[in-house]
Amino acid sequence: MRTDRYVLLMESLLNQLGMGPVMMALFVCSGVILAGPIGEETERLVQRANLGGGVAAFYIADLDTGEELASHNADTALIPASTMKLLTTGTALRVLGSDFVFRTELIVDESVSPPVLIIRGDGDPALGDPAIFVDEEPGVEVGLLFDQITAALKSAGITAVSEVVVDDRVFDRTYTHPDWPLDQLNRWYCAQVGGLNLHTNVINVYTRPSTSGTPVVRLAPDAYWVQLEVRAKSNRKSRDTAWVSRPTKNNSFTVHGNVSVQSEIPVAVDTPPLFAGRVIADAIDERGISVGIGDQSAVSAVRLWELRDQFDDARTVAVITTPLADVLRRVNTNSHNLYAEALLKRIGHAVTSDPGSWENGGAVVRMTLAEEIGASAAESTLISDGSGMSRENRVTPSTFVAWMRSLAKSDDWEPFVESLAIPGEGTLRSRFIRDELHSELYAKSGYLTGTYALAGVIEHPRTKQRVVFSIMLNDVKAGSTTRNAKPLIDDIVEEIDLYLQEQAGEPVMGG
Repeated sequence: MRTDRYVLLMESLLNQLGMGPVMMALFVCSGVILAGPIGEETERLVQRANLGGGVAAFYIADLDTGEELASHNADTALIPASTMKLLTTGTALRVLGSDFVFRTELIVDESVSPPVLIIRGDGDPALGDPAIFVDEEPGVEVGLLFDQITAALKSAGITAVSEVVVDDRVFDRTYTHPDWPLDQLNRWYCAQVGGLNLHTNVINVYTRPSTSGTPVVRLAPDAYWVQLEVRAKSNRKSRDTAWVSRPTKNNSFTVHGNVSVQSEIPVAVDTPPLFAGRVIADAIDERGISVGIGDQSAVSAVRLWELRDQFDDARTVAVITTPLADVLRRVNTNSHNLYAEALLKRIGHAVTSDPGSWENGGAVVRMTLAEEIGASAAESTLISDGSGMSRENRVTPSTFVAWMRSLAKSDDWEPFVESLAIPGEGTLRSRFIRDELHSELYAKSGYLTGTYALAGVIEHPRTKQRVVFSIMLNDVKAGSTTRNAKPLIDDIVEEIDLYLQEQAGEPVMGG
């Protein structure tokens, strides 16, 4: 191996200097030769990379034996970015169980006439997610869900409801995390989190140019009651710069810029449970279930659950379910933030029976860390949110590795690994595909401005030897140094791949 060759070279040098085995041992113990079979190579990569004063940290170990293969600032707690999702999803598996399903209930109270429709949310982030309707046209997929809801109500003999009550008590009503960037709260990746979520809590604004100078704009879902102002202009000869703002704490949207091509702009909505209830009410009203009393519109007949509400004669007429496995994959392969935050709040509710929150969900993650890998790991970990959008999160590389090793010893390992991205898909769709790895990589990436991370496992296809790793870069300065961050991480992964080849006795080019 290359480390063995390094030892031989050092021994030869020491002999030339008249130093014997004792001095050789002193050199080894003093850290001239780095711990771990690939310690020297990975350290060389770090020293060679220009991170503009940024901090690099990683820990690499054999997944099964725990043998340390390389370490660099491994106990330094850094911002994990989206690799935070590994703690969130792993805890969800431990707390909820791999067979858990989200259950959104349609409940009818017939003590009044027309009856009251109650939509009881379970925090499901996948309800009406366009990604689950892959064979349909963009913007119309969620209609399939509305067809199913309408059919279920009609099958139960319901043709009219007096009002729609959204029971969102599974989560608290702090929809937006206080640490998220204020100037990005209208972006899809900062979508609010509610006890009832629909269409990933975004509204898609579709724009296309027109000859009149004013672009054509439509919404999906077709929420006609929201405030929509079009300030954008239409000019096919200019660059498309269309964007949409939601500057207020309500559903008021403004289209800006120039529209020169057809585009889809997802914008986060305000107060997701109420928005979801209104969209559903309007949809079923259009499909033949009368919503509201007299001249009341379907949208105005929707409200959130109140403390005074008691529906003693209610019956469940339908349940919409989403398996946890589907949610895990959207979290770890696609890095969808709403899904991660819904998981964090859901585990908080599961353990405390209180409305799920960032506080009790984070406490459950730390409690699970303490139980699975020790109190010191929990003490060094700061959990602000479940997705990694917050810059207040702190995790050490050694904690990530210990966490994944603990999962590998349980029945949760297979669904956990299956949720991770592989080269060419999800957040790794453009990574590790030009210089193909010889081993199989399953990983979660992470990125915030100045922060880069990757963590996961690499398995040799023949020997089945597995290496677990966590690589984190913080405070990488903007400019040319940012172009060195991902290559450094990828180079370290390739070193692990070469190590597995050598362990398997396979020839290594240039070795």
